Amino acid sequence: MYVCLCHGVTDRAITQAARDGVDTFDALQQRTGVSTCCGACREHAEDVFASACVSEAGATAATITVGQWQPAAMAR
Repeated sequence: MYVCLCHGVTDRAITQAARDGVDTFDALQQRTGVSTCCGACREHAEDVFASACVSEAGATAATITVGQWQPAAMAR
């Protein structure tokens, strides 16, 4: 779904930016142009970005936890 019509930024583009390590809204604006023209999309763009960052943080934590697990026999 389009979030920013002025620059054609979608929710998928915002989510991908979060996956790629963009961690501030200012950095997202620099990368995508979202909410840099008329500003009508800012609130929705911030919500989508916040959700994407939370989802990405959860995925990273799950990956790290799984990556650190070792069977008891191999832990020695």
